[in-house]
Amino acid sequence: MVEAVALPVPWQVRFQAGGNEGIADTLKAGIGGSAGMRPHELLEASLATCMTISARMALADLSITDAEVRVRVQLEREESTTRFRYELLLAPELEAHRPAVEERIAHSPVCSTLSKPLTFEPV
Repeated sequence: MVEAVALPVPWQVRFQAGGNEGIADTLKAGIGGSAGMRPHELLEASLATCMTISARMALADLSITDAEVRVRVQLEREESTTRFRYELLLAPELEAHRPAVEERIAHSPVCSTLSKPLTFEPV
């Protein structure tokens, strides 16, 4: 579970999960700032980090450790669709393993979660 608490600075929020915490922020109509990631960037970060971890796990299954792996994610909000575009970046010597890594990241836990219908309801 993540808890978010509004801070005194306009639009700043501290969020916490267990012993980890961070700051989210946004700028609207000249009010607010950039002390932390914007909420939609946190969604992008969630998917990108999960896919990167999944890529590292796929390579570890192939006995490749300390691999240079990156995933970039861009969220596009349209009228009827929310689209997550992602790009897997591998070190040149790992390109032969791209199909296995791409298969793993396409089924990463956060990707699987976001691919299902979503329901939002109060507790």
